[in-house]
Amino acid sequence: MKFVELTGQQRQAFDEEGFLVVPNVLDADTMGRLVQAGDKLMAQFLKGDGEAYCQRRDSIVKEKIFRDMISYSRTVPLVVQLLTPQIHLHTSSLIYKRPGQPSNERDWHRDIGIQQDLGHIGLPRVGVKICYCLTDFHESESGMTLFARASHKCQQALQIPPGACDPIEKVAPILNAGDAILFENRTFHTAASNLSDRISKVLINGYSYRWMRPDINLDLLDTAAPWVRDLSEIDKQLLGADGYHDLLKPAEALLEWAGLHGVNAVADYSEIAT
Repeated sequence: MKFVELTGQQRQAFDEEGFLVVPNVLDADTMGRLVQAGDKLMAQFLKGDGEAYCQRRDSIVKEKIFRDMISYSRTVPLVVQLLTPQIHLHTSSLIYKRPGQPSNERDWHRDIGIQQDLGHIGLPRVGVKICYCLTDFHESESGMTLFARASHKCQQALQIPPGACDPIEKVAPILNAGDAILFENRTFHTAASNLSDRISKVLINGYSYRWMRPDINLDLLDTAAPWVRDLSEIDKQLLGADGYHDLLKPAEALLEWAGLHGVNAVADYSEIAT
């Protein structure tokens, strides 16, 4: 994995907003391979079975192009710098959404759900998701996730004005195919309606600290499969292969990478106090 520096401006934006847009991370070849592989996995949905929404989690990383995204150099180094080298792939999903009718039904939520046990006060950043745009999102209701700006600092449940379905701080990102948006576990977000004239497509890879249990489709992954042998050491750590499922095994691959590039091995949580 090549090194891409998280700039001071990007870190400040992420710390203040709870999300960060990184434009043009997918080149044309990578985009084409992702869409081709995604359409293959979503073939039944694309035939028109009547479902408006499809999320595929199983078998994603078994496809080579999706494995190539596990340690994708244009985005994953940013996640390491926002968290630490002590991370793994927490979840991976492909989401397709058909055009539909407007809806006021929203499910504003925080990811991972630690607030269900610990409440909303003083929550730490423990995970970062990367959402890769495989289609354009040029309208506010075109299938892209909606975010509540700066809600990662919120010390209570998200406040929705009476009679409204969205918070005052709602942000509807306008993105191009090939862009990525990073957001953290504390940032309130929800799915938007798709009022465009085409199926929206995204790939989401989520990373968290190694002591957090991954999605069941990754947790039960056969890490002894033949294709695992061809993975880089960093990919093996991120997938929990080659002994990395055992937390007593240090995060050697990313710790070595971080040491080479001057990345801190301990998270900076100073922004939590703001």
